[in-house]
Amino acid sequence: MMKSTENKKEDNIIQFKTKRKEKDDSEKKSLSIKKVILGIFLFFLFCIALIIVVCPIKNINVEGTKYYTEAEIKSAVKSDFYIPNTVFLKLRNKLLPIKTMPFVDRIDVRIVDIDTVTIRVYENLRAGCISYAGKYVYFDKDGYALEVMDKRLDDVPLVTGLSYDNITIYEKLPVKKKKYFSKIIKITTLITKNELTIDEIQFKEDGDILLKKDKLQVNLGTGNDLDAKLSVLSGVFHSLKGKSGTIYMDQYTKNSKIITFRSKK
Repeated sequence: MMKSTENKKEDNIIQFKTKRKEKDDSEKKSLSIKKVILGIFLFFLFCIALIIVVCPIKNINVEGTKYYTEAEIKSAVKSDFYIPNTVFLKLRNKLLPIKTMPFVDRIDVRIVDIDTVTIRVYENLRAGCISYAGKYVYFDKDGYALEVMDKRLDDVPLVTGLSYDNITIYEKLPVKKKKYFSKIIKITTLITKNELTIDEIQFKEDGDILLKKDKLQVNLGTGNDLDAKLSVLSGVFHSLKGKSGTIYMDQYTKNSKIITFRSKK
């Protein structure tokens, strides 16, 4: 009986030693993994430090701007979680696109040299503007008011003849006569599509819509068949270049192409 008891004790000792060995091996493996992770982290920090030292931004070139100045674009880029490093700036813009100005769709960052980047700007068109509280409020093709400026841009049509509730930036224009809102968007979209230069879009009390360009004005009627009317307007302007008066297109349709001109004396 004593011999059997001794054998059991020996078995227990062997099992204990085996478990202890397994625990030691597991701890060594865990320690090795931690060392590898720490090594990767330190290498990553070293690479970051190297990039910061080797690739600081000294020169920023800006191209593609029409309405905004280079200084405005640079200032906007530097104010949006800016890291003065060519590699970081490019990666930052790829992972989380940099927001610059209201009418900038996006920017691309190209590394020209280790210390030089070129920022390519892609601007959205201003569909039109309205005069409000002594300033000009510019809106996009969907009718959202995006920017307030003191100056009037010559190649952006001014919308007149309508009244508005309180205007809030980044919200749609609060046109009191709701039926005119879709017509504003339709006309400004067609102006852009047909590459027309219009000075003013006027909504009259009687419901007629006038377009003004230099010394000419165009009566579009109440705004029917706008696609057909504005598609030929460029040619009409060309044929009446240098003249002054009113072009009547209120009766113009696809099937009845009636245009009359009354010269202003």
